[in-house]
Amino acid sequence: MALVVNSRVAFGLSCYTFPFTCGFLRRDGHPACPHPMNGLDLVELAAQHGMAGVEFPLSILPDHTEAGMDRFGALLRANGMTYVLDLPVLDVEQARAWLPLAKRAGARVVRCMVSDFLEGARAMYAPDWNAHMREMIAKLLAVRPLLDELDMVLAIENHQDVNSDDLLALCQAGGSRVGVTLDGVNALAVAEEPYEFARRLGARIFNVHIKDYTIHPTPSGYNLVRASIGEGCIDWRAMLTLLREIAPGATWHIELAALNARHIRLYEDQWWRGYPPRDIRAMLPLFRFLARHMQPADAPWQTPWERGASAEECERYERDQLERTVRYLKTELADLVGV
Repeated sequence: MALVVNSRVAFGLSCYTFPFTCGFLRRDGHPACPHPMNGLDLVELAAQHGMAGVEFPLSILPDHTEAGMDRFGALLRANGMTYVLDLPVLDVEQARAWLPLAKRAGARVVRCMVSDFLEGARAMYAPDWNAHMREMIAKLLAVRPLLDELDMVLAIENHQDVNSDDLLALCQAGGSRVGVTLDGVNALAVAEEPYEFARRLGARIFNVHIKDYTIHPTPSGYNLVRASIGEGCIDWRAMLTLLREIAPGATWHIELAALNARHIRLYEDQWWRGYPPRDIRAMLPLFRFLARHMQPADAPWQTPWERGASAEECERYERDQLERTVRYLKTELADLVGV
């Protein structure tokens, strides 16, 4: 593969824009997509759009041996692209295996998670959240010498589990090589307002996921539903302007994410057992945000995947949302994304 398209925009592409097409979603124990897209396919797609880089785990590359990573790095350089390594929940042994390989391809930023909990439902998954945080800090400290050796940084995503206080504590414990992959709209999953969340993290933001949701009311709280950029609740001109100010060195990647709605049950007592007490006045920015952006109760929200649609329709849905997103960024926000 030798496709070369000079980068014309400041953002890249994450594989989680395509949970169906990349083979992450399963039916009957098998990938639901009959012919999943791999990492090289993602590079080709990003190059066609003049993007600056890609973000994905090594596991979707056809060859992630040392020689394979050298070839992958040469391909990225030929296309003027960067690579952000995607790790799942931080595991020390996996980090020791994957980081040196990713470095061969030129990676410097490593995105990771501290849990696979979703929907802010911490009490359901980790009754002792503080103990979980202590365990993750120990893992950060174990990985830090490797980050120093390879001159890499770790960017922990707010993956609908950690709030801004948690992220700041993890960054402080991990030192200067530990920062954040900001998924601004995921702040809503832990009952925080997106712009305020970003401001709190500031220069610790090393990587950004450009993602959006529409918000749909439920008796227990609200559903967060995947949306193309420009069609959801985030004012991306305001958000990207803010990020250029507070985190000018951060990489940006489109990551349109899950095909399943995320149900945030913040009106249920059990949901709040995963969090320390909060002054109700601190939540006013969130309530104002929700009041401005909540969809009508009868607005349709299910994705093709949730409706049990065909593979062709699910693939088309993901690709159409990407095309609308790129078009919006290149036309409406051209001055911010480097066109």
